Amino acid sequence: MMGFKDRSVPLYYQLENILRQKINSGEFGSGDPFPTEENLVRSYKVSRITVRQALSALEKDGLLVRKRGKGSFVSGGPKELASMKLTGMMEDIIAMGVKTKIKIINFGFVSAPKKVIQALKLDEHSKALRVERVRLIKKSAISYSLTYIPPDLGKKICQQDLTDQPLLNVLEKRCKVSIERGSQIIEATVADSRTASLLNVMTGSPLLKIERTVFDRHSRPVEYISIFYRSDRYHYSVDLIRKGSESKVRWDYMKA
Repeated sequence: MMGFKDRSVPLYYQLENILRQKINSGEFGSGDPFPTEENLVRSYKVSRITVRQALSALEKDGLLVRKRGKGSFVSGGPKELASMKLTGMMEDIIAMGVKTKIKIINFGFVSAPKKVIQALKLDEHSKALRVERVRLIKKSAISYSLTYIPPDLGKKICQQDLTDQPLLNVLEKRCKVSIERGSQIIEATVADSRTASLLNVMTGSPLLKIERTVFDRHSRPVEYISIFYRSDRYHYSVDLIRKGSESKVRWDYMKA
């Protein structure tokens, strides 16, 4: 079968990824008619059910729009999603929360893992506020996050706060925290079964992972967060400037 090498991965998912790549690469532009089910069955030598499952997933993610009697067309979804880039700037992190919707999976106080205790400088037996959230655009999941907040700040936050505005805004307004900076690590990872189900991807799918600690103006850590982004929905970008002489040239971050 054309393009299908891994027999352990469902055919519809392999076909979905092939078609998704063609859309994201620009082979099919916004507004272009998409191949019919019959053409896809013939081209990829798969069943009509397989094709329908793949197209349904692409439609759910906002990549395709079906028009009765006319077929499927590429939507403007990919361009909108591509604009959600990560620059690392605190202002952009806050702005991203304004542009998206949040679904809270879990909200409550727990005994924090050792890594979180160290990051937030908590007492060994402290219970931190733990919040699990899925971020959505047009009802389609784009990221999953696991956040820990120090107990004294967490007690001032209610679940409803986090459905209406970004958590960093809540820390500033409700908890009277002056946020100044953040320290983060970016790495590639793969989706485990739970994360995959929340993000609507296959187990083992590539993800972009960010671990971030946020500090106030007194250098106190006020938030520790792990975020898992669908790699087909986000990209990370920075602006660089070339500095130094011919013998010692380096690339440095450009400041706004």
